[in-house]
Parts: sequence; structure tokens; C-alpha cells
Amino acid sequence: MKSVALVLDGLDIGGIERVGADYAKLYKDLGYTVTIVNLNPSKNKMEGKFPSECNFINFFFSRRESPEQYAQLIKKNCWGRFIYPLVYIILKIWIILKKVYFRLKFGKNKYSLVISFSSHFNDLTFVSENFLQANQRMSWVHGAIYSYLLISDGYINLYQKIHNLVVLVDDVQEELFMYNKQLDLNVNKLYNPTYFSKIERKNIDLRKKYGDYILMVARFDYPHKDHYTVIRAFRDYILSADKKLNLVLVGDGPDLEKVKDFTSTLENEVKKRIFFAGSTTNVEDYYKNAKLLVHASVAGEGLPTVILEALAQSIPVVSTDSKVGPREILGNNEYGLLSKVKDYKDMSNKIRLLLEDEKLYEKYKKLGEKRANDFRPNVIREKLNKILGEID
Repeated sequence: MKSVALVLDGLDIGGIERVGADYAKLYKDLGYTVTIVNLNPSKNKMEGKFPSECNFINFFFSRRESPEQYAQLIKKNCWGRFIYPLVYIILKIWIILKKVYFRLKFGKNKYSLVISFSSHFNDLTFVSENFLQANQRMSWVHGAIYSYLLISDGYINLYQKIHNLVVLVDDVQEELFMYNKQLDLNVNKLYNPTYFSKIERKNIDLRKKYGDYILMVARFDYPHKDHYTVIRAFRDYILSADKKLNLVLVGDGPDLEKVKDFTSTLENEVKKRIFFAGSTTNVEDYYKNAKLLVHASVAGEGLPTVILEALAQSIPVVSTDSKVGPREILGNNEYGLLSKVKDYKDMSNKIRLLLEDEKLYEKYKKLGEKRANDFRPNVIREKLNKILGEID
């Protein structure tokens, strides 16, 4: 029987983890037995979202244990050129010892396919160093390849070892291979699936709590998620339009308190309308009565799952045109409205345009749901099956 192992850097509440759960369902539908390897066992809130048939392996392996994590030392100063090889050798020995321990503890099962799914240094190293024996190896790249290379050369070294990559967007990919002819990668583009279906909007109590609201679902982690621009845009709209509208922010993260402190400096009329709802495994409840989804990033995106989920619910979207995912989903304002990065005035105007033009609002509700069909599980499953038949 075919078997697949998805290796993730934790199962906390987040976009990658939700996508991982969706792909576990797809692999199950394709006849695979599915194993989930959690390299950060203390983060397990999303475990229940994976199919009950999945097997789980919890094994701590941090990013600090990956030699490629330190590749950037070479660029920092001249000493880094001497320190990095030493660090690399020490960690390679450590990895050999840890791999022996892993196999003694969890056995030497061989899988049809092993996937580095988070595409972080630890799960990439775990897969490239064959902790799990496999016929084939892959890595999911949550965005475009070039965006990872901007972070560290270490990524390309690990991608080279794994060879088979799946990307969400292929921006700058042609140029990347043109100027790096030594790269030997088998790259396929595949969108993330969304299992969200249309939810009936009745008997929902969140409107009693929040009233009419616009919604942002994102980890508080600037600049990857830019709550500041969304809050400024909301403030601008409220003060200029005098509307009875609220803003609900769903999520948690390292910058939560900073965003709360920023909100506390705003006018009473504005800050009393901003609600911090915390993290939840049932984010679909918040979509049910949202007027629209707002989304912002400065540092760039992969393929934002929350945008796909909102479109599937016929909820119009306003998102910053950050690299690279929002435009990949929304087109050139074809299925939702894009605003300039860090431009709260532009976002405020796009919010106003949707909420105050009923015909335009209804148009984007229908177009968004139509676009969501391109990400339905049956569509992605067929493309995934084709890719699996062609990987090296």
C-alpha cells in the first residue's frame, strides 16, 4: 500500500498547518496511508484537524539543529567563513547520532513518499538527511522559490538535496534558473485546496457579540502580517463615513501586545470597535457573518489560506498587493480588491468602495465564489495525482 509522511515544524494554529491537514485528506483520498511527523511536539493545537486515520510521530528537532540555518554566517563577516564550516561539521555529526536515535525509537519503516511540508530549516533537514527512509522525497514551498533564497542560501542547498519541489506561485522562476544554471530542481506549481463549503448564515451568535464587522484572520507577526495598516484603514473609514461597523482580529502571535498597545492610542470611537478574538481552531464561525475580509502583509505572502476561505464563503476581500500570493488569487482586482502595501488610505478607499456600492459588493461575492472553485479539493487532487506520477 502507498504511504506518505508529512513532516511539519509544529501543529500550532496557522495557515501552513491548516493546508497540511487539507493535503492529508487529499492523500487519504488517493489511497495513501498518512503519517504526520511533528518536529515541535509542544505545538499540537491543530492535531484534531487532521483525518483521524493519520498516524502521528512526535519528535523534537529544532531549526537550530540544522547546519544550513547558519549559512548566513558567511555573509555577516569574514569570521563567518571560518565559523560556518566548523558549525556545519559539528551539527552533521549530531544529526547522524540523532537519526540513529530516531530510528531506534520509531523503527525503520520505508515510505513511498516523504514531504518536507513546512519548508523550514528543520523539516527540510529532517527529510534531506533521510531520517525517514523513502522512495521519493518532496518539499512544499509556500510561495515562490526566490522569496526563500532572499532569506538564506541555506534553502537552496536543502532544496537541491530533495530535488522535487511544489510551489504555489512561479514568479521570477524562469530568471532564477537562467542565472543559476547549476540548479537541478524538479519544480511543479500547485495551488492549495480549500475544503470550506458555503455555510448557511443563520442561528449564528457572533453577530450578537460583534455586530456588523469586517474580519482579519492572521498571526500577529509583523511584517509578515500587517495589522497596523488594517487598523489605520479601519480608523480612516470609521471617522470619515460615521458607520456602525466593527473590526474583529482573529489570531495570536509575538506582536499581539504591540498591536493592542497601538490600538489603545486611538480615539475612543475607534478603539471600542476593535475586538481581539484570539486564536481558534474553528475560524469558519467568524466568516459566517463577516461583511468582508481584510488582509495585509509587508514582507510577502505564499498563497494566503484565509483569502481562499473567504472567497469560498462569498465574502468579498480587500488585501494589500504584497508579494506574491494575493494577486495570484485575486488577479488584477478581478476577484477582489488589491490595495498598495502599507497604504492605509488606499485600503480605506477600497473598503468604502465595496461596502457603499451594493451592486459592486454583490458582484465580488459572486466572482469570489467562482474563483474559489479553482481551489476545490477535486480539482487539486487531480493535479496532485498527476505530479506524483511524474516526480523523479
